[in-house]
Amino acid sequence: MNPRPLGGVLSRIAATALVLGACAREGQPQPTEGGDPQAPAKATPSAVTATSMTPAASAAPRPAPKELDVEADPVRRELLHAPIKSVALVGWSRPGMFGVTLERRDPPRLAPALLLLALAEHPVAYRGSLAFERLARALGMRVVPAAVLRRIGTGELGALFAGQRDLRDYLSLHAAVQNDGTVDALMFAPGRGDGPGAWASPAGHNVTLDHSLEAETWARWAASPDPLPGERTALLADYVETLVLDYLTGHVLRRAVHFDDVAGAIHLTDNAAAFPSKVDPRALDVLLSRLRPVARFPRGLQQALLALDRDHARDLLASGPFETWLVSPRTLVDLDERRKSLLTLISARVAERGEPAVLSL
Repeated sequence: MNPRPLGGVLSRIAATALVLGACAREGQPQPTEGGDPQAPAKATPSAVTATSMTPAASAAPRPAPKELDVEADPVRRELLHAPIKSVALVGWSRPGMFGVTLERRDPPRLAPALLLLALAEHPVAYRGSLAFERLARALGMRVVPAAVLRRIGTGELGALFAGQRDLRDYLSLHAAVQNDGTVDALMFAPGRGDGPGAWASPAGHNVTLDHSLEAETWARWAASPDPLPGERTALLADYVETLVLDYLTGHVLRRAVHFDDVAGAIHLTDNAAAFPSKVDPRALDVLLSRLRPVARFPRGLQQALLALDRDHARDLLASGPFETWLVSPRTLVDLDERRKSLLTLISARVAERGEPAVLSL
């Protein structure tokens, strides 16, 4: 079949927009961590669909994003409130990471979870993972397990580690204790979703994103305008979600994803390197090389990206006092530029083949 000239032009325009969106902008004023999050930042011109209008100032504050309402989600509610019954170190190679057992209330039963304690050496190491989970939830994506920030008292920690003297002594020296006597901890579910499956540790294996048969198969599915024989739509949607999230967050250090062989699903659990303060353009090019050929996207992605304007992203990731921000103002600017570039790519695909064919996963 001969390619249509218009489609080829639009594809080149979309690819160019992605590259431009990834380039560092030399000479522009850079917001700092202490900068005003309300200050306007320059962004790359983009397609009409990617343009967001700044609403006029209003005396009434905007409501908090629904993604911040932990109590509305049953899994995150349990992660935040369920008593911790036991704790075990995952491995000394990850000294702050623990496997825990929670006493769930709805329904009453014991369930596994993972806990990352803040250590003095890296007191805010949880921020990238938590920001990644919030962004995935805002975009309606399924590949990231639920996560919450939970503050645990030193007395509770001492009781949990009472029979593990080495760990107790280590944490007494290295835990990042706040002024109120608590330690920040990222608590996250072992599995994905909001149902019973969230509490089951997935079977399976890790799949490298470069030079593995599985990843090459997924990439071939994603690049095809039409479903291929043997294609698994839900798994393909997981793969595209992975590409989108890593690109938006500048997560250039991911080498592999966990693949659940039984459910045929991807789990993104190693997200600590998301939202770096600076991204090497060459490393970002690797993410772009995976994303540019994608021909089909999840159905609700375009609308979710349009809704994620800079104000929404700031409310989601950097609202409240400075010490509670998960990302810096400069990082929010980078996120917004990549969001607009991705919208340009999707719009070009829709112009080529129509919305039903492109937003079909």
